[in-house]
Amino acid sequence: MFLKTNSGTAYIHNFDSLDSEKEIVLFIPGAGMDHRVADLISPNPKIFNKVLSIDLPGHGGSTPTGAKSIQEYASFISNCIKEIDISGIHLCGHSMGGLVAMELAASDSKLFKSVALFNCQYPLFVGSALLDGSSRNLDGAADFLTKYGIHKLPKIEKPKKTFGSMGSSFYKKTDGKVMSPYGSKEISDPNREVALFDLKKLFNQVSKDILSIDMNACMNYRMDDSDIKSIENINILIGEMDKLVSEKKIDEMINLFGSAQLKKMEGVAHFPFFEDPKVLNNTLEEVFSTYI
Repeated sequence: MFLKTNSGTAYIHNFDSLDSEKEIVLFIPGAGMDHRVADLISPNPKIFNKVLSIDLPGHGGSTPTGAKSIQEYASFISNCIKEIDISGIHLCGHSMGGLVAMELAASDSKLFKSVALFNCQYPLFVGSALLDGSSRNLDGAADFLTKYGIHKLPKIEKPKKTFGSMGSSFYKKTDGKVMSPYGSKEISDPNREVALFDLKKLFNQVSKDILSIDMNACMNYRMDDSDIKSIENINILIGEMDKLVSEKKIDEMINLFGSAQLKKMEGVAHFPFFEDPKVLNNTLEEVFSTYI
């Protein structure tokens, strides 16, 4: 569903399928991603609606609005929630989306039954290599994120001998190099690259600046301690193999919240919806069911 707002058009995924008898989960994806991730998340369909997702400005189906901060992203989502008139929401944010969820929960707490942040670190420090890569070399940035953020790869059925025959339209082999939408590079492990295809394509937005904008928004985001402590029913979910998130920073984050519940997801890293959706779905279902 597309919703026209004062600041632009928002795409709201799965709104038309909402059942008033079931629980609502609103998912906010991580940097550079959009509603496509929501289709990989599905807690018990007998209890929960299909996961709702509102694309951030410039992401997926939502038009750019000039928004470049976590606060502006949260304001955009908040306005959409009020327009479609929903409440009693289980709010879920991944990585950068967790920061947006924090801002939303602090400003509109009455709308949310519970809040789950998975693989989200606050404050979120983004290294110079990733910041630079997100603005100049998206494929390189995606390589960095998948190198340290993936533990388990989905199985590839009947892998081919050559990369070009594996059916990827995102990458094309030319003159011994693999061409992507963002440049060319040599691939040492074609099977791994193909296995990562469905994840990497989620970073492919209309504007190549989106990932860079998101990374800078994460770096610059800060909340008052009093606002952080005001967030109720907060849960922090961490992939135990995630190398993009610091355990020390998570401990500090829990202390900031004061009453946050920590859950570790076994055998997955930063992208559990890609690595092993069942682990994420079971964890989310367990968390949200506590507040029903």
